[in-house]
Amino acid sequence: MALNDLTPQLRTRLSRLERVVGWFVTVATVLLLFGLGYYVYNIAERKGWFLQKVYYYTFVRTAAGLKVGDPVRLMGRDVGELVDIQPMGPYEAYNMYIQFRVRSPFYGYLWEDSRAKIAAGDFLGNRYIEVTKGTNGAPAYMFYDFRPVTLADAANLVGKPGFVLSEEVIHPQSKEVLLKPFDPITQQALNILAQAGAKQIYIFDKKSERKNKPPTAIWDPKLGRYKPYSKIEDAKGYWIEAVEPPPLSDRLETVVNTVETALPGFLSLTNTLVRVLTNADRILAHSDDLLVGIKPVVTNLTQITAHLSGPKGSLGEWLLPTNINSKLEATLSSADATLGGARTNVDMISTNLLGSLENITTLTSNLAAQVQANGLILTELSDLVIHTDEMMQGLKRHWLLKSAFGKSTNAPVESVVRPRIGNDK
Repeated sequence: MALNDLTPQLRTRLSRLERVVGWFVTVATVLLLFGLGYYVYNIAERKGWFLQKVYYYTFVRTAAGLKVGDPVRLMGRDVGELVDIQPMGPYEAYNMYIQFRVRSPFYGYLWEDSRAKIAAGDFLGNRYIEVTKGTNGAPAYMFYDFRPVTLADAANLVGKPGFVLSEEVIHPQSKEVLLKPFDPITQQALNILAQAGAKQIYIFDKKSERKNKPPTAIWDPKLGRYKPYSKIEDAKGYWIEAVEPPPLSDRLETVVNTVETALPGFLSLTNTLVRVLTNADRILAHSDDLLVGIKPVVTNLTQITAHLSGPKGSLGEWLLPTNINSKLEATLSSADATLGGARTNVDMISTNLLGSLENITTLTSNLAAQVQANGLILTELSDLVIHTDEMMQGLKRHWLLKSAFGKSTNAPVESVVRPRIGNDK
């Protein structure tokens, strides 16, 4: 049907519907383009397309498991990607050249002592590069204002904040580090540089950092100082030493070879184990016969132990028969009675001895009192002894009692004169 054949009302409604469809298509197209742009922006932001990137390179023995576009990791995060993998010349010391880049701000973690570790990604032989955080030395790239000055011009910057040195100075004899990068500019530092023969030095202005722009300086570990960054000379980037363990597949192959080498010994060990088990089975069979043979012995031992554990003390009856036991009891009773009598006698003797000692004590005390009361008692005792001796000598000479004293001697009897105590009367 031609459009002219429609009524004016239908043509009006159809034109309105066409405008609505046109607006819908336009809005849908705009939304689609907006979503596509937002998606591309998110991917670009996630991959760091809008961030500043700097380049690094290293050398490895083999590029197995590595390919361009693989992520570079730092502290467990993806911070960059591989950009180039090339073999070195046949006469070069290294085998493979690998270049990668790291985006902002993660390149600030890579210093002079950072390393590129080649780690295993999975069991299929894939690998990746993980760079380590620097802890000592100087950062690989710098983004501060970097310019050369003479020592005379540097003297005008003494004491001004933000201006720092960009090189290190080491004592040639003692190897002591006299100056380090980022030390402030002082007159002492300038004197050290003058003694080292420096005419011109490079300094950093830390107040003028350049963000999202190419670096201004790159560290030269051979010269021990920063040098101006050149896009042509430093296109490869900063060299980082690689730490490359053998690939996982090589290590697995080594393990398999070791297992294959040890397998014959393992088989011989299993054969030995079989023989040991066979001998053990034979020993167990003989043990059954032995157990059957010692069963009567075990039965007798059971009866003996039952007899020994009887209520009347059967073991005692074996060691001491009844007659010996009764005699032993009688002997022990007699010994007990004897010991009781002896104990009684000892008690009586000790009681009498105690009384005698008390009497002697009383006697000695009385004697001491008499001596103290009568000062002439010793003289009287001495006279008593002399008279007694004279009487004994007279008795010896008497004819009736001479035989009782034995044979007398003709020796003269010496008179004993005893001194007297006290005044003579």
